[in-house]
Amino acid sequence: MIEWFVLPLAIAGAAFIPKGKMSDKRKIEQIFINLKIGIEKEENMKYPKLIRSVTNETYTTYLYSLPLGIPSETFESLMPAIKDGLNKEVDFEFDGLLKIHVYDKRLPTKWNYNYELLRPGTWEVPIGQNHQGVLYHDFEKYCHLLNGGVTRFGKTVFMKGVLNTLILNNPADVEFFILDLKAGLEFYKYKALPQVKEVACDVYESAEVLAFLTEQLKQREVMFREKGYSNIIDTPIKKRTFIIVDEGAELSPSIVKTKEAKKFAEFCQAALSEIARIGGGLGYRLIYATQYPTKEAVPMQVKMNIVARLSFICASQVASRVLLDETGAEDLPSIPGRAIYLIEKKRTVQVPYIDDKMMFKMMEEREDEILNSGKDRKPANNNRSTGHGENQTPTANS
Repeated sequence: MIEWFVLPLAIAGAAFIPKGKMSDKRKIEQIFINLKIGIEKEENMKYPKLIRSVTNETYTTYLYSLPLGIPSETFESLMPAIKDGLNKEVDFEFDGLLKIHVYDKRLPTKWNYNYELLRPGTWEVPIGQNHQGVLYHDFEKYCHLLNGGVTRFGKTVFMKGVLNTLILNNPADVEFFILDLKAGLEFYKYKALPQVKEVACDVYESAEVLAFLTEQLKQREVMFREKGYSNIIDTPIKKRTFIIVDEGAELSPSIVKTKEAKKFAEFCQAALSEIARIGGGLGYRLIYATQYPTKEAVPMQVKMNIVARLSFICASQVASRVLLDETGAEDLPSIPGRAIYLIEKKRTVQVPYIDDKMMFKMMEEREDEILNSGKDRKPANNNRSTGHGENQTPTANS
């Protein structure tokens, strides 16, 4: 008879480790035994078997084969027990063998953005630093990015870093449309930059900007069809259009108060869904952020069409599942800038810190290049109204 055992992980593995000096390898084995991470076969327990260990400059990897019947997903919930038992930071991956990485040092609690993070001419932005170096997100490979977590833990700082990186990397070929639903307090100050075409500060202005963008999207589709293009990456077109949404929950029809505002919010969510669904191949990149990760705040069509996710600490498992489709973000330490980056797998990172003063200083040092790239700049919407009220519509035909 074969039985699969695992004790409830509310019982920390560290509490069962004998006192005295033990190697990390021995501690991990003891945690397996204490928590019964194994298969009982004919009254004998078969535990994960260490195949070998590999020591690198800053970490050691322990490779285990698993007895048939133990799911690799079990080790997601086991990691806190191993981390506590070793008093070190750990993570794992599974590719036929269970690989547990044990790190000699902890991630920094803060590290500043710097010029060395730039990769001129590319669409790569630094996501953060982990134990194995700096991770980059390439917007040519993964067009859109979903970003969330509780307030004051790094969402807006990250997006400002993206803005700074892309302008310095591609001053002549990038443009931004920013929906700053925090009343414009974070991004309006950048509106004078030629690369920043519009900054909307409420649901009404957002509807105008998105009406313009969806019309532009339709025109781009026609041009692509006529030229036989299917993906902007395979064309001579260099321009990329980024739409940043800071606090997408403010565009939720269930949150806005008046009937007219709900109409505008519904339009905004539909437009963002269209951009997420078909915009990638046409050169549009959506960065959607919210501190309220709920199904109302993140439209399903937006979420379904965004592969890449960046989650800062979340208030609940539900919020983590909305952002990552799994738990984990609720267990992040309360460190500003600490986040989980998810594409093919989850990786914990410390996002580089940048503030407005640092951004302006870096841009001033390349002022001529940044400003000259937009010397022929035209407003995104010449017919845009100067007032915004509940009875106004985004455009005449929207």
